[in-house]
Formats: sequence, C-alpha cells, structure tokens
Amino acid sequence: MKELENNFLKKSQMDKRKNRVQPIRLSPKFFPLDIHKSMFINDLMISIPQYYAQSWEKTVLESHNPNNKSWQIDITYESPRELGKVKNKFTGNLSLFFATGRSQTSSYRLKWDNEFAIQLAKDYPKSFVRSLEFHIGDEYYKEQRFTEYDIGGFKEQLQVKIVWKNNIPEINIKEFFRVREESQGFPKVFNELSSYLITDYLLSSEDEILRRIQVSDWKLRKNISKEVNENNIYILLNRELKQVYFGETKKSLSQRYPQTQKHHSFDEWTEYCIIQLPPETSEHTRLLVERILIAAGSKLFPNILYIDKPVLDIQNGLILKNRKK
Repeated sequence: MKELENNFLKKSQMDKRKNRVQPIRLSPKFFPLDIHKSMFINDLMISIPQYYAQSWEKTVLESHNPNNKSWQIDITYESPRELGKVKNKFTGNLSLFFATGRSQTSSYRLKWDNEFAIQLAKDYPKSFVRSLEFHIGDEYYKEQRFTEYDIGGFKEQLQVKIVWKNNIPEINIKEFFRVREESQGFPKVFNELSSYLITDYLLSSEDEILRRIQVSDWKLRKNISKEVNENNIYILLNRELKQVYFGETKKSLSQRYPQTQKHHSFDEWTEYCIIQLPPETSEHTRLLVERILIAAGSKLFPNILYIDKPVLDIQNGLILKNRKK
C-alpha cells in the first residue's frame, strides 16, 4: 500500500505544461490513464496498471479465479470541468484474463460499450480525431516509427478509480488533463469534425459501412490515367479471351498501372473495375480481401493455383490469371 501511495505522490505533483486544464493533484486512489486509440476504436478497452491491481486487498485478489473472473459493472463518469462536470453512468465489464506467462495483477482489463466511447469522443474531440488519424494512417505511421502520441504534440489523460465492495468493482472515471478549448488551435472545427466522425466511425451500421464501399462501372483500359482514388481492390478483364485477374493496391490505379507499363502476369487485359474501400481499411485487411477473392475465383474458374477442378470450365466461365494465392 505504501508503494502505491508513493506512486500517487509522484504522479500528483502540479503539472507545469502549458495550455492544459488540470486538477492540482491526482485524486486519492485514482490512477492516471493516457487517452488512446483503443478507447474509441475497435477494442474499447484499457489495461489496469499492475501496480494499481497490486494495491487491492489480498482477500480480493485471492477470490479471483477461473470461476470468478468477470464482472458486469456501471462506470460512473464525470465530464471535464469545462463541460460542467456532469455525471453519467455507462455499462462496462471488468475481466481477469488468465494468459500464459502473465501475472494475475497484470491481467485485468476494463471494457465498455459504444455509448461510452461516443461520450469520450465528444468530451475529448482532439484526442479522438488524433486517434482516427493514427488508425487511418496505420501503415504510414508504422513506416515513420511514430507512436500515436507523436502526432499533434499533446496528450490528454483521464483518472480512474476502482474500489471493490462485496466482490463487485465500483468504477469512477473523470478528467485529469485536457487541452483547453481555446488552445486546441481550431476548437470549433475539432468539435464539428468529431461529431461527423463519431457518426461515420462509431455509429456506423452495416448499411453505413456498405455506403462507404464504392464500386465503379467497367471501364476501358485507356481511361486508367483518370483514376486517382487510393486504397482499392480491382478486377482486370478481357472479355474476348475470357480472362480475369483480382488485385489490390494502396496506390491509385493510375499509379499502379501507368499506361506504358506491362502487367506482370496479365498484360492482355482490356477493361477494369475498381472497388474503393473505406479510407480506414488497413493494409492487412485489403490484402485479406484480395486473397479471399483469389481463393473464391480459383474455385469457380480454371487456374494454375490449385489442382482441384473448378465449378466452371472455359466454355461457361473465365480463366483466372492470378499466379499467387
């Protein structure tokens, strides 16, 4: 317990950084939490610091086991001071994961629902927009060896308290550090952009996701120089020879296939169709979609990839020209 108090004291000194809203000290029994991408997108989850879990009563920790490892809870959340310190409750789940090679106190995770992610995005719009930038630019920032916090030159934080009562965790989350609205550079733009992106990313229904997948008509090869949209799945076709090719590219199709460049395995193509993916689609996902199309095509059309007999023959179908699975 003394070690935890020392940790709190170290983290509770007055913050010297400029243009930040902050309480003078970290509140007792709270831990600081950097606001990051996983709190808004995909995971909606945080890890509980090991030093913090170690501060829980020994009887609490000993009561946790494979039969007592997950707790449905209400998260009591207080909005930032600039927004009135309004309190609301959100649904969450605290879980203990028994992962090989990890200690018990390093294996607690707190997950919440989409409603709380939306509230955080509204209250911390600059962090939300920065998280989306890091998410959409995943491959670029990996190449640059950037972390999320290298973008924008700021870091906002929450503070979190977990108290156990009768084997049920009570969880409180509130502001620790927040960039002042007048110091956000473009606060109104961030608020408006955040609202739009919340709708487009956090509230996307299946129909909304499909809306962001754009499929072109079939076009002649000579038109390829006009294609400027990036992040695509594409289909190349020669109707006369009954041949087809599936591909993917991070670049635009005009960059991928300049008119003077020959195709490595299917230079006889005469038409193309583009499936433009949503901008946040990662390189991994785009490659996965391409491989699924090739695998499906190999089951339908004659090809050199598999020895299995396809469903359609040359008379009734197309020849798949892909040479890589």
